[in-house]
Amino acid sequence: MIQYENKLIHGDSLTVLRQMEPESVDAIITDPPYGINYVSQTGARIKNDTAPFIWFLYDAFRVLKSGSSGRRTLVCFTRWDVQQVFIDAIRLAGFVVKSEVIWDKVEHGMGDCKAQFAPTHENIIFAVKGKFSFPGHRPNDLITHRKLHANQMVHPTEKPVPLLADLITAVTKPGDLILDPFAGSGSTLVAAKKTGRRFIGIELDDDYYQTAQRRIEEAVT
Repeated sequence: MIQYENKLIHGDSLTVLRQMEPESVDAIITDPPYGINYVSQTGARIKNDTAPFIWFLYDAFRVLKSGSSGRRTLVCFTRWDVQQVFIDAIRLAGFVVKSEVIWDKVEHGMGDCKAQFAPTHENIIFAVKGKFSFPGHRPNDLITHRKLHANQMVHPTEKPVPLLADLITAVTKPGDLILDPFAGSGSTLVAAKKTGRRFIGIELDDDYYQTAQRRIEEAVT
């Protein structure tokens, strides 16, 4: 386990998770493929995005600490139309779903501009393993951070580092070990480093792995 701390691992999340020690991380904060065949305005796609990627959840539950030994939380991004699939799978894996957190993105996205309300939010599932209490004050279930503009993004579904930093500080303490099995461009890992947490990231895509590695190295604590 020690060789994984504060590292980004290039590989398949399922393979790496199965090699990790049980009850070894304090929190999992991640943005898995939603299973919506997402295509950005520039044509970029996400690997393994043909169906909601729920297969990591059993091992996610296994590697989280239990008892009084850690924070024991899962923070999982999703979207309204696949959210129930993720909630059902999270519960089947053994977690207790405690909250739906809403990320207010301030500016709306695209979607069906003639027959769909303009989407200005994204859904986040908060679940726990065993007994849990917030390390600080009780956070609100609405978090407002302006989404990144397309010309700022290095990954098609990139989340703002300040948003992830807020989530991290709400559910963990400095020094806790955070796992992101779908690291993408490394935003969660950068936020972990900036907030004084240890981290493990896993990323399959070669280009995003390189980008994430560079961002982590450049991040200032």
